[in-house]
This record gives sequence, structure tokens and C-alpha cells, in this order.
Amino acid sequence: MLTKIVISDYLLPLKKFGVIGSVHSVFEHSFNLKVGEELINVANYYEYLSCFGLFVPTEMFAALKPYVKQGDRIKITNDRIVFYNQMQVKTLPLIDYTSVSLKVSATHLEKEPLQFLQQLLVAADLEEKIGINKDMEFTAVKKQLLKPQQANWARVTKFLVGRGQGLTPSGDDILVAYTFVAGAFKKDYATGLVSELAKQKGRTTDISFAYIKSCEKGYVNSLIYQLYQDLKKNRKENLAQDIQNIMAIGHTSGKDMCYGIYLGISAILNT
Repeated sequence: MLTKIVISDYLLPLKKFGVIGSVHSVFEHSFNLKVGEELINVANYYEYLSCFGLFVPTEMFAALKPYVKQGDRIKITNDRIVFYNQMQVKTLPLIDYTSVSLKVSATHLEKEPLQFLQQLLVAADLEEKIGINKDMEFTAVKKQLLKPQQANWARVTKFLVGRGQGLTPSGDDILVAYTFVAGAFKKDYATGLVSELAKQKGRTTDISFAYIKSCEKGYVNSLIYQLYQDLKKNRKENLAQDIQNIMAIGHTSGKDMCYGIYLGISAILNT
């Protein structure tokens, strides 16, 4: 069991977004801080780290969480986050931590593991499990994602961003995962897609847009990053479990992400 704080290097240095902020939202095993226009996810999930997140061990998280209320002011220094509320001031020390990179870099990936992954994703019957209605407009957008060289990214993003329920709407999850695949293969169409994604502020939730912004810079969550590592190192025996781990995220989020990965891989294999 992890006994140390783990921080995504997307957040480093600690004061890169500013020093004064507030508690944006609070959940059972995590909460989000807003500093400037950026979010920082503080969580106690042992199997999952957000690309804009830090993991806090159970004992430390349990001691802090009761004092974290939405709207409370926070301050970030070089070695701590200070929480101010009506009861008392609480501190999360950030002296002894491990940083990890969840950034995907363009690399050469062999076709064989990609084809194997595509078969696994087809077998998962993802289109029946995603959180978007499969109407005519969805079908038209799907065709564009499968033929990205001819895609109208403004139309694609306008249709998908913010579409679906939850903190991260299904359309956003599909696009974030699709963008991960395009970036991992350094596809030229990724530039146009990322450019349109950057214009989507205000069309989705703050939390989802934080994922979109980090994906524009090549960052993904820890489970997608593990899939990327296994693909890169041709560890086909791990891919089925990687998919299961991703699919378990949220209500439909993980399935939406896997569907985005499927579309991204299919687009590459079709060219």
C-alpha cells in the first residue's frame, strides 16, 4: 500500500498555477482545488491518478477531508497546501512526495499489438455501453473520426464536447481518449483537433475541461498511461486487463474512453 504522496508532474512546480485558490468540489474519496483557471485533484484512489492530480495516503486523507468544504480558501506554498475554514486551519505537507510523469510522447508503436488491442475493444461491445445516443448525427461524427484526414474538427468538437451526463460528459471522454491515440502516433490531424478542443471552455464542466486542457499537452490518467506503456513495450498479455481497468472508471466514463481509443486506433489502422 502506498504510504507516500504521489504527484503528477503536470502540477509541478507546485506554484505554477498561482498560490491562492479555493475548494472547487468535494466527493467521497477526492476533492478538487481551483487555482486561477486550473484544477488540482486531491484523491485517495490507490489504483488511479488524475493527470492533474495528487494521491494522498488513507490516514493523511482521512485526517484532512472532514475540514475541506466547498468554497473554502486555500494557499499553496513550496512545501504545503494550507486549507482555511471556519473550524481551523489545516495543512497538507508536500515535502516528501514522489512525482510521476503521465505525459505521452509520440513514439513508434508496432501494428501487431494495435490490431490485437482493436480486437479486444471490438469484443467489449463498447458502442452499446457509451453514454451517448447513437442517432444520425452521432453516426456522421463517428465516420469523421474514423477518417480524420477529412474531418471537420469544429463540427466534431461542437457535437461531442459537453454531450452526455456526469462530471465528465461522454463526448468529452471519447475525444480525450481519441486525442491520446492521435498524439501517441504524432498524427498530423492531432494539431487541428487540439486547436478546436482549446476553444471549448464554457461548453462543458470545469472538471471535464481540466482533462481536456491536460490532454492538449499530452497528459492522460494513470490507467491510460499504463495502457500506453504496455503498447509501447509490446506487452500484449497485459492489454485485456488494461482495458478492464479503464472501463471500470465511473459510470460510463471508462467505457467512453475505451470507445475513443477504439476509434483512434481504427483511424490509424485504416490509413
